This record gives sequence, structure tokens and C-alpha cells, in this order.
Amino acid sequence: MNRSIPFLLLSVLSVAQPIGAVEARAADTAPLPGSEQVIRPEIDRRDIRIPRIDTEDYEVGAYVGILSIEDFGARPVFGARLAYHVNEDYFVESVIAMSSISDEALCNNGLCVLPSRVEDLTYFAVSVGYNLFPSEVFIAKKYAMNASLYLLGGIGSTIYANESHFTGNIGMGIRILPKDWLAMHLTIRDFLFQSDFLGTSKITNNFELSFGMSVYF
Repeated sequence: MNRSIPFLLLSVLSVAQPIGAVEARAADTAPLPGSEQVIRPEIDRRDIRIPRIDTEDYEVGAYVGILSIEDFGARPVFGARLAYHVNEDYFVESVIAMSSISDEALCNNGLCVLPSRVEDLTYFAVSVGYNLFPSEVFIAKKYAMNASLYLLGGIGSTIYANESHFTGNIGMGIRILPKDWLAMHLTIRDFLFQSDFLGTSKITNNFELSFGMSVYF
């Protein structure tokens, strides 16, 4: 009985010795902190193009459209605009445009009020604009353009038939930028001034729908 005890102890020691040796070898082969990674993951990195946004504050351009003068019908209008962007929200805009006014339809009813049937019309205005919703316009699936919906309001003057009328204006438009230096505008405005050509003094609503292009500098 006493002889079996030493044999049992020798068996336990013989088993424990390889386990300790394996742990020591594992510790010797473990990677040290900061050592190079053995297996490197293969990751396909996507090329990212950062959009260039022009930081210029001035904008100059031209526009064409239709101007409807109350009681006198609608005529083509051609204009130029200059804007200064104070910050991302507000900008100041000045416009000058030329059109014409005709009383031919009134003359057909026996009411001729203009010195000649067609008179030149010129107006200018200074307005403050506020960008409401800066956003993007998508064309197809892969092409997007910066855009903004804005409000306008200001004062100016309308001149026709040798008379000048103090004019207020309110409107809204959308600005689309196909390039960082190029903008397209679609604008609708109401030019309000007092007129008494038909014998009664009243505030007239004169709507303009225009499309224009401008560049930043």
C-alpha cells in the first residue's frame, strides 16, 4: 500500500510538466504590444470627392421673363441683378429691368390713356433676401445640385409714360447651383405701386415671372 503512493505522485508530475511547458511556449510566442499584425484585413476603400463650395460673396447676372401690369396686360421683361451675400441666411439684391406697357386693349373699348399706344417701362428695386430652405436638387441618381428657396422684399421705382411711381416688391424664388460659381434663378414677384391712369387712384399688383443666370465673383 505504501509503495503505490510514490508511483501515483510520479504520474501526476509527469502529466503536469508538459502542460506547464505548453503554457510557457505560448507565452513566448504571444505578440508583444505594438508588434505588427499577422493577418491584415483586405478593405476596399471608396474614393470620396469633397464638393467645392465657392466662398465669394458677390453675384451678378441677367434675367428674362414676363411682366404683367394691372389693366395693361403682360409684356416681356429683361433685367440685370447684383447681389451681396451678407451671410448664409441673408443677402441684399438690386435689380434694374426694362419692359413696355400698352393700352391697345383699352383703346379698343374707347379708353386710350397713354400718349402713344406702347410706352417704355423701366423699374429698379433694392431688396433684402432670406434663404429659407438650403437643400439639394437631384438629377437621376448620381448627380445633385445645391439649391435654396428664398424670400424677397424691398422698395424701388417704376417709370413709364413720363411718370415715376414709388414701388414696393415682395416675392420668392429658387436658386440652383449647377457649379460652385454658377447659379440659376426662378423668381416670382409682385411690384406694388399706386396708379390713377384709369381715373381712380389705387394700389396695383404687377406680377413678374422670370428666369435668370448669375455668376459669383
